[in-house]
Amino acid sequence: MNISGYAAQNTYSIKQALNMSILQKAMNQDATAVSMLVEAMQNASRSMMENSVTPNKGGNIDISV
Repeated sequence: MNISGYAAQNTYSIKQALNMSILQKAMNQDATAVSMLVEAMQNASRSMMENSVTPNKGGNIDISV
């Protein structure tokens, strides 16, 4: 049995596991960022829709004395 070959195989296996872990973390961060972006877009769309339905609300203040 070749000790250096066994050590190299274990090292490769550890590197591969670390790479997979890093990839999973990056994918989770991307999923979180995408969900936050979609939520922000929905909120912006909602406020634009409210402004188009009732454009007179919130734009001006009319005071009569």
